[in-house]
Amino acid sequence: MGVVHDVWRATKELLEATALPWPSEEREERLAAVDRLLRRREEWLRELRPPYSEEEQRLGREIVAWNREIEARLRQVRDEIGSDLRITEAKRQANARYVHPYEQPLSFDGMFYDKRR
Repeated sequence: MGVVHDVWRATKELLEATALPWPSEEREERLAAVDRLLRRREEWLRELRPPYSEEEQRLGREIVAWNREIEARLRQVRDEIGSDLRITEAKRQANARYVHPYEQPLSFDGMFYDKRR
């Protein structure tokens, strides 16, 4: 039961590490911790070899269920990061337009166009 139990423990730690919410101030440290746990768990997953006992199968089912939850949480964090990046980019562009108002071409709204020429 050694390797399966190690994977189970690592998955449980990963489940706890991905607990929401993730304040933006802590995001980088938490991502580093999650990455470290994922790498460690990946090493153990490579060592898994069947056949499995009843206890190991039960732990495996638990790992699969937790994995779905971990993936959903990480997807939500990814979406939050994407949203923050879009907001930051919009703020940067708005600030650039405010600081340099004549660098962008003016809009063509209300411009007269003479068809004959």
